Amino acid sequence: MDNQILLIACIFGAVSLTGYFLTRVVIGDRNDDKLRDRLNSSAVEDPKEATKREFVPLLQRVGQAAAEPFMPTDRAKVSDLRTKLGKAGIYAPNAIRVMTGCKVIAMALGVLIGYLLGSSTGFTFLGLALGGLAGYMAPAVWLKWAIGNNQKMLGYALPDALDLMVVCVEAGLTVDAAMQRVGAELSVAHPSISRELGICHMEMRVGLTRSESMKNLGIRTGSEPLQALAAMLIQADRFGTSIAQALRIQAETLRLTRQHAAEEMAAKASVKMSFPLVLFIFPATFIVLAGPVVLDVLNSELMK
Repeated sequence: MDNQILLIACIFGAVSLTGYFLTRVVIGDRNDDKLRDRLNSSAVEDPKEATKREFVPLLQRVGQAAAEPFMPTDRAKVSDLRTKLGKAGIYAPNAIRVMTGCKVIAMALGVLIGYLLGSSTGFTFLGLALGGLAGYMAPAVWLKWAIGNNQKMLGYALPDALDLMVVCVEAGLTVDAAMQRVGAELSVAHPSISRELGICHMEMRVGLTRSESMKNLGIRTGSEPLQALAAMLIQADRFGTSIAQALRIQAETLRLTRQHAAEEMAAKASVKMSFPLVLFIFPATFIVLAGPVVLDVLNSELMK
């Protein structure tokens, strides 16, 4: 019993350390005050911040070093992985190396955990195979979840962004300036749409046309609402229609779609609740209600 508790504690510690490592490598340190504190000569650096600043690059170097022998050499595979990372909202230059390193480290950790579990149950080779496979597939599963979550956040924030763009356009701003202003205003409430609008505005500043930047926005994110918005703005710009009216109609359409999705989820809730209701709640209710009656019948003279 003590060996099992020790094994469970070791596995839990290894999984926790791996999750912390992957989180710090992918997310990194996003403290905006670091540059300001560095430029301020009178600022005294916190020892904890200095240790963290030294520790995070070390983890990134370890992940990149682990990924170096396993980096894909085919341009199609690299482009596909970069596209998936872009759809998840990850645009770091070393994201591909970090992702590949996470696969290698997670696979090694999965093999270790699988060996420990397999040796304790008597299925060593099966534990090694399943642990390695689960560790190798874990980053891909996380990336797929991140893509869905990012697209969900973009679809949820887009109606609010379009409402603000309507206000800005009707106030006299151009579409480019309105996009920049809306991206700055939504940086706290909806950081995903703020990031994409900022990238789109920067592309227009470096020389791309509005049509090209909007097409890149739809392709980069893979979000259907943003692709529809890009097509609408391109058509409105081509045919000379009112941008404000087109944005208002698009915002109403997206908000109605979001309302229908919420109603659909509410309608599915009753069906989803029926399974735990039948499997867990009804048996417990029957035991509470019929249990004393059954015990009385079993102890009665009739059953003796």
